[in-house]
Amino acid sequence: MKKLLSFILITLFFLPEASHAQVATDSVCIYYKQGHREIDTYYKNNQVQLARFLQVVREAQQKNIIDQLVINSYSSPDGISHYNKRLSGYRAECVSQYLIQHTGVPEQLIKKRANGIAWKQLRDLVAVSEVPYRNEVLHIIDHTPEWIYDANHRIVDGKKKQLMDLHYGIPYRYMYEHLFPQLRSSVAVSLYLHTTDDREIAAGNTDIPTGTQPADSLAATVEEKATTQNVQSKEEETIQRLAIKTNLLYDAILMPSLEVEYRINDRWSVNLEGDMAWWKNDGKHKYYQLATISPEGRYWFKTRKPWHGHYIGLFGGFTWYDLENGKRGYKGEAEMAGLSYGYMWPIGKRISLETGVGVGFLHTRYEEYLPLEGHYVYQQTKQTNYFGPLKLKLALVWRLWNEKKKGGIQ
Repeated sequence: MKKLLSFILITLFFLPEASHAQVATDSVCIYYKQGHREIDTYYKNNQVQLARFLQVVREAQQKNIIDQLVINSYSSPDGISHYNKRLSGYRAECVSQYLIQHTGVPEQLIKKRANGIAWKQLRDLVAVSEVPYRNEVLHIIDHTPEWIYDANHRIVDGKKKQLMDLHYGIPYRYMYEHLFPQLRSSVAVSLYLHTTDDREIAAGNTDIPTGTQPADSLAATVEEKATTQNVQSKEEETIQRLAIKTNLLYDAILMPSLEVEYRINDRWSVNLEGDMAWWKNDGKHKYYQLATISPEGRYWFKTRKPWHGHYIGLFGGFTWYDLENGKRGYKGEAEMAGLSYGYMWPIGKRISLETGVGVGFLHTRYEEYLPLEGHYVYQQTKQTNYFGPLKLKLALVWRLWNEKKKGGIQ
């Protein structure tokens, strides 16, 4: 029921205000994949809805009764504001060209509105939601300017920053997950026809305009619209495809580590980790020699932007070791496999920190030996199976290999 009410609000607000001389007789909502500006007819229900709407527009164009077509595009507050506005403008322009190409409507009848952040729509969604600290959120939206400047005309505060800071970001995270997706990824197109004596002229198949569908149809539509899309991107955003890392915890115990992670897309990455300690003192019979190589595949979720979010991973690995502390020594090999969880966040333009833990199964086969009179005497061979923690990470990350990503915050 709450999703249904939210969709009704979004649909109503995406329609421009009607004047006394014209009435919106039909409309359509076009959905976009993350960061895309071109229309994808195979995405969600775009193909069916566009085919219906285009037919209505063609019939109205043949009768020469179109007053105007109004394109409204919006974005959600997350991300960088000027990129948001640029993306909504690009989308509106692409929709305009699509309408001209497929209906023959003159360009002068098309009105484009790149509205940027949909603060008014967000306010009404908050009012009917269960967002934590709702009254305080509404107060910020109603009374805080979008930007607050100091005496030198530098931005020092604003509506979005106060929402992000409110109660340690708890309300903002709720809106990011539950409300922002309803403001992203769509452009609304409304058809206005000439009217006579304030009575609407029928525009073909307009028995059920988009904004006044029955409840069961609305419920089906809102399920599509409410699909949460994570990971933020920005129009022509510079992102880094590769990350080089070192585990500070392993470095601290004199086992230098090096990792390379390649970002396949917003959800998937592959990581290769190598650790090596190769210290020895023959005179004191001390050996600290250990080398590990471990590939891993990762799935990222609840991301705020590339390289900023949570991940779960599946890893394997192989280890060689020779460990002795003046007495009995152990030399062998081990294989491991397990699951990992971690979180990465930026601390600079190219620098991030990553924390993580890995749990899984390890099997090792090793030889025991004793140092006697300058020799190492074999004692026995053993095998051990182990299940538990295998990795612990606090890594310093350097992101590189810049790449321009088309698209924008949706």
